[in-house]
Amino acid sequence: MVDPVLSFVISVAVLVGLLMIRQQVHVAIMASTLAFGALTLGWGMADSTVRGILTYSTLKLFIAFFSALFLSYMMKVAGILDRMTRLFASLSCNFASIFVPSLVGLIPMPGGALVSAMMLKEHYLERQSLDRDFASFLNYWFRHIWVPVWPLFQALILTAVILEAPVVRIIESTFPAALGTILAGLLIAYPLLRRRARRCEEKVSNRWKLLISGWPFFLVVVLVFGVRLPVEWALLVTAIATALYTRPSKGETVEGIKFALSPKILLVIVAVMMYRQYVFDSRSADALLRFMISRGIPIMPVVFTLPFVIGATTAGEFVFAGTAFPLLVNVLGTGKSINDLALLVGYTGGYIGVMLSPVHLCLILTLEHYGGRYSGVYRYLLPASVMAVLISLALGEILWG
Repeated sequence: MVDPVLSFVISVAVLVGLLMIRQQVHVAIMASTLAFGALTLGWGMADSTVRGILTYSTLKLFIAFFSALFLSYMMKVAGILDRMTRLFASLSCNFASIFVPSLVGLIPMPGGALVSAMMLKEHYLERQSLDRDFASFLNYWFRHIWVPVWPLFQALILTAVILEAPVVRIIESTFPAALGTILAGLLIAYPLLRRRARRCEEKVSNRWKLLISGWPFFLVVVLVFGVRLPVEWALLVTAIATALYTRPSKGETVEGIKFALSPKILLVIVAVMMYRQYVFDSRSADALLRFMISRGIPIMPVVFTLPFVIGATTAGEFVFAGTAFPLLVNVLGTGKSINDLALLVGYTGGYIGVMLSPVHLCLILTLEHYGGRYSGVYRYLLPASVMAVLISLALGEILWG
């Protein structure tokens, strides 16, 4: 058997190497997982694989992912986002510039920033005459502000499963990251938007009706945070209710199910649960902790850096959670013993790493659609990221330090 810490380094190298040769993310994750299992467990990997897949946690993860994706598709079919966009554009031009991408961000989907980019192209470039790089930043940044707190996001769902805690408990630790991201984005965006203040609001009738049309969002919030229903069942109930309300055609229903049963997503779920079991059976988390302590390495910088590097190189919210957190579980804690500050540090590291990744699909699609430049958008993205980290960790230190 190979030392667990060395095995992890090799598995990450496999992951990054495959991505660099443009292999698809789900294939790279599975290959990396199998490499880690083979190195740490040898022939015992087979038994560990079966026990990792055939668990209730895997079933819950599947239900949550399926429900979130199917709900997203049904809301798209129902035109809920379009109606909500009209409402907020009618209130304030600058408010719409920030809020519309954040509204679209409530429906996680691969490359989802392209949806808001298409909705706002005329608004940004013609009505407000924004620079293409700045418009790209606005759309990309505010599209992702809910990643630390909205229970539909895969990273939160995975973190909850790995740490054996309800999603609401995870959000109690990660919410400062959302506050930090929002404040940092506003500090960068508001002064520049204010210089270009224009009246571009459109009159709409019956704003209350438009607001009520977003009821699936409110239902998820009530079921998860009010009723405290487990997130997988809250999402499933909301998805079914939305489908019944929308009354999609047979073709739309089939397409929604196909979208939700993406083989790529299924493979990621299986790989993450296998990896989690490999880490447990090989005692890799213990080995990593002993490695850090024996060499006098400060724990918190490692908790931040490990997810950050994985997030920046893979550009996947679910990847940093599924890869780094099983190894850090002894530091992060589980169940009722979660270390709030450590979890915030790790989640912020992975989240900001993903936001800074040049291979993030949302960033690539936004730049292509607006004709922006990497050099231009990073002029806003880098200072916003630094401020987001500082604000988030400062809030965490105040709350739990």
